[in-house]
Amino acid sequence: MQFHRRWHLPKVISFDLDDTLYDNVPVMQRTEEVAHSYIAEQYPQTAEWDMHHWRRFRDEVSRTDETFASDMTKLRLKTLELGLEKFGVDDSARAANTIMDVFLSERSNFEVPQDSIKLLEALSQRYKLIALSNGNVNADKIGLAKYFELVIQPGDGIRGKPLPDMFAAAERKLPELQPHEFLHVGDHPYSDILGAQRHGWQSAWLTSGLGTTAHLSVLPTVTLHNLNQLQRLLLD
Repeated sequence: MQFHRRWHLPKVISFDLDDTLYDNVPVMQRTEEVAHSYIAEQYPQTAEWDMHHWRRFRDEVSRTDETFASDMTKLRLKTLELGLEKFGVDDSARAANTIMDVFLSERSNFEVPQDSIKLLEALSQRYKLIALSNGNVNADKIGLAKYFELVIQPGDGIRGKPLPDMFAAAERKLPELQPHEFLHVGDHPYSDILGAQRHGWQSAWLTSGLGTTAHLSVLPTVTLHNLNQLQRLLLD
């Protein structure tokens, strides 16, 4: 554990979800495989595109609209619609929504580690807990929604981190609090740490996720190497 900025004991703990409270990499790998198998089975005319083709096409689509950068559900849905349209699939928008339903169902088909569950249970006895996630996991389906007073994700005009929308939405729901009374915990140097610090929140960078020191553009309030250190920081 290493402090980089002045520390204030927070009143609200905000969590990123993917790769902070659980390893999301194998979840996404399996989910994409399931979704691609469904596409290949239901729409055999797309057979010449493997998962890598779809990913490259998704990158192309992402460059056509800046809002896609902070809303992966919107991006995936548009990628599916345009890709299916290329192969002459009838009513590609309806087909894309059906595939997205398959994707989202598998996306939330996993168990959160018990260590993370126990941490949330303990923290919720002392702090308000909220979740700010750029991903599209269903927090209720994976058993986490009951620990959070708010779960905010992109959509309905709210853009993802590091843009200010999600942080501002949380502040509107908790207007009695000052920005420095929020602590955002996340693994991503850009969306989590830059986003929180830029909005005046404290931030805890969890290095056990996907980010590296080279990706930091601003220093977090505190660097943590695992969730046990967060428990010691906030509960001991």
